[in-house]
Amino acid sequence: MRTLFDMDDKIELSFYKKDGNIFEDFIVKLYKIKYPNLVGVKPQGSKGDGANDGYLAGELVLQVYAPEKVEAKKAIDKLEHDFQRAKEENWNFTQWHFVINDKFKSIHRDIHHKIDVLREENTSIDIRVIDNQTLKDMIYDLQPTNSLKIYVLLEMDKDISTFGDFEKFETIVDFLSKEQVIKNITMHDFRNFSKEKFLPNGIKKLEINIKDEYFSQTFGTYIEKSTEIIEEFKEKVGLDEFENVGKYIQEVYQKYEKKVISEEALLKTHEVIYRKIESDQNLEISLWITIAYFFDICDIGAIK
Repeated sequence: MRTLFDMDDKIELSFYKKDGNIFEDFIVKLYKIKYPNLVGVKPQGSKGDGANDGYLAGELVLQVYAPEKVEAKKAIDKLEHDFQRAKEENWNFTQWHFVINDKFKSIHRDIHHKIDVLREENTSIDIRVIDNQTLKDMIYDLQPTNSLKIYVLLEMDKDISTFGDFEKFETIVDFLSKEQVIKNITMHDFRNFSKEKFLPNGIKKLEINIKDEYFSQTFGTYIEKSTEIIEEFKEKVGLDEFENVGKYIQEVYQKYEKKVISEEALLKTHEVIYRKIESDQNLEISLWITIAYFFDICDIGAIK
């Protein structure tokens, strides 16, 4: 059975699409999942960032290199310069990671040789060059216990501002309206997603219920888009059929909200439903927008 999203495709696309500062931000967020106390380092005027993109005091200095094309000589000059500068800046570290976005093309052997030389000269420091395959393995290792954070990491830069694939909404609504469990759901069972007092504003509900900053940003984007898309789409389907879809989504969500935080419950809701549907990016987006819509609305099944 496939997972919520096709991990290989999502991971590799993230690396292929990102260069420069965008890739650096991505890597710092990934490392913060593995090392929760790691902090990003902001450049300070002419001093820059002190050859340190991510810092875990007493343990790790992270340096990220993401040119459009990796050339061995430039990469070697960069890693040697950054490593020496990190030592000169008196950062307190026992590990130094040089992350290269090699687009899965493998790192030139001369770069590995240079790392070997630095290790021989600095035996008290664990010096590593980190390529895309190593990062991919890290994501897979982290995913089982950090599924929410990994999902958001891989999804947060998705642009849905122009999304309008109504055919995929028809597929989602038609599929969910036929789920057997719908026949056993009553209007009494159907209630608003929010665990707090009923509120008519989906973004306000996010502030109350969703604590993870990145998930809040991502899900908030779906909420903002959901009304525009679904209000247009609802005219094409029967209201009763559409309400039943909301009831079913609620039924799935309520099973999880008793056990986990709201964002995990939303992720599980999407996962359980999406696993039953043929893998398709627009179907995945359509399902998120549908879930976001029923998180947002105030005219169906509100608790009095």
